[in-house]
Amino acid sequence: MKLLKDRIINLDNRDYHMHTSTFSDGIPTINELVQFAWTIWLKEIAITDHSQVTIDFFRNELNTLIWTTAYSPLKRWKNVFNDVNVILWVEWDLLNKNGDICFDIQWIEPEFIILSAHTGIYISKPETVTEGTINAIKKYHKKIKFIWHPCAYTDFWYYDIEKLVKVANEYNIPLEFNAKNFVRWKTNLEKLDYLLKNTDKIYLNSDAHTLYELKTVREKAIIFLKENNYL
Repeated sequence: MKLLKDRIINLDNRDYHMHTSTFSDGIPTINELVQFAWTIWLKEIAITDHSQVTIDFFRNELNTLIWTTAYSPLKRWKNVFNDVNVILWVEWDLLNKNGDICFDIQWIEPEFIILSAHTGIYISKPETVTEGTINAIKKYHKKIKFIWHPCAYTDFWYYDIEKLVKVANEYNIPLEFNAKNFVRWKTNLEKLDYLLKNTDKIYLNSDAHTLYELKTVREKAIIFLKENNYL
């Protein structure tokens, strides 16, 4: 097994998980994120707003206002502010233990996605989420860039991290160390330890919903890794 520093894909100035108010539940717009990313020395970012099923859930079930711009203009959107390379992905939602997922945001399906599961969206029993994720990996592994925060206390604490790591490694799919959840004390540290020690490929992402999170949470996660002798 390689050293952790060689297995984390983006220890440098790249962040591949963040949300905007343009299409999802973040506070900043896409333009604001891109402009701010340059000021904190990020060279590449991925905008990963939620899929349509989650947006609808926020609106209908939680009575939360989410103002979303039409997604189709993103085909014409270009970064005119700076030299940050901006990638447009979507955070797909796992729907059930069969591995079915929500493919789209506003009926548009992106080429690449990150795979997640959220309570209220996943309709099978919570304890089947590992089975559902593994089935989704088998179906869609060519499109999945990484698996979203599997060590979270919130949303799915039922993840069998050993099984998930094994299958992710088999299909060459990275797992995520989610810095926002870590900073907010929503990470199961025992599962995180197993993930860090046994996963072949890892993304260290902010999952930022605010500019402050974009600026700070990855740095705090790296400090944790160094202080605890992972790096």
